[in-house]
Amino acid sequence: SSSSSSSSSDEKEKNVNIALVGQETSTGKLVMGLSAGRGNNNNNNTISVVFGEKMENSETMTEGMDAQTFEKRFYCTKEQFAKISTFASERSASTVSASSTTTTYIFCHESGAKQMKAMKDLKAMKIVNSGEVDDKCVLLSRVGINRKEKAPFKTQNEPYQQRETVQIGQIALPIGNAVGEPIIGTLDGYEQSEEFAKEIFGAENVTVVRSGELRGNGPLLLADLSARLVDNMYDVKFQDLYVFQGDSQQGYTKRLNLAQTLVRVAENFSSSANRDISVLSVICKTVPIVGEQTLSQPTDRERRKGYDMSKGIAPSPIDINTVDSLLANPK
Repeated sequence: SSSSSSSSSDEKEKNVNIALVGQETSTGKLVMGLSAGRGNNNNNNTISVVFGEKMENSETMTEGMDAQTFEKRFYCTKEQFAKISTFASERSASTVSASSTTTTYIFCHESGAKQMKAMKDLKAMKIVNSGEVDDKCVLLSRVGINRKEKAPFKTQNEPYQQRETVQIGQIALPIGNAVGEPIIGTLDGYEQSEEFAKEIFGAENVTVVRSGELRGNGPLLLADLSARLVDNMYDVKFQDLYVFQGDSQQGYTKRLNLAQTLVRVAENFSSSANRDISVLSVICKTVPIVGEQTLSQPTDRERRKGYDMSKGIAPSPIDINTVDSLLANPK
């Protein structure tokens, strides 16, 4: 099922306790801002980060930033951002409510190895399902886990080998000798993360959201020129979203709409009948000899007019009502 971006919803939001893992990643930052910025003054969502700080150097990064620019970059107000807590302080401050309230964890790591490590670390904390109700898990994973021996997934799953860096001017190039053991392949890492999640939370309490290869950052991270060109392509040229059941597709996913989907699944966990979905912005297939072919169409030119990622003028995240419809009717 597919649909496009539209205006924000006026629907009354439910109050949920969301605990973020991997908030330091590009997708995680967007998930954090979108979840914090939900609803209105009547919204009592509790947003916390499980490991580390909500954002390194956040004060330096946002110093001198006016309220309008902050909200455009982070998808929440400065006041909403300030309310995001560290998980440890949130648990200790609300021990009573934590025992009778479901916490929904959103795992946002863009590396299978890091996702797997975070899941192991959470298991060691022994805090999941420690209260009267079951906690939930929304797990970012990847398409291709069931097809790791086929192109292009075989290449995507190659173990990563860290190397000594050689400094050339201001650039550190990883072209030296190998350092340590190779890191587990991305798809292998995500597959093990899924297994850990079901063990920790119970299979019925886990929703796996599979992305394609990740592209675009939204206006949150305005990087160098080459990154902006990629962002323009994916944040402006590919505004639509396609949702499928299970792991059967290939393609690319725009981070901003992926983040909106992760938050929406967390907010409406009980109503999500599909516990394994794939979310793509661009649908592809690999043809022998020819290589990768794009099957989906880009956003029409009229809808692309007026946007410029290099100036921070970006399409809004996909509308939550559209996400609800896609999640209810995956292909």
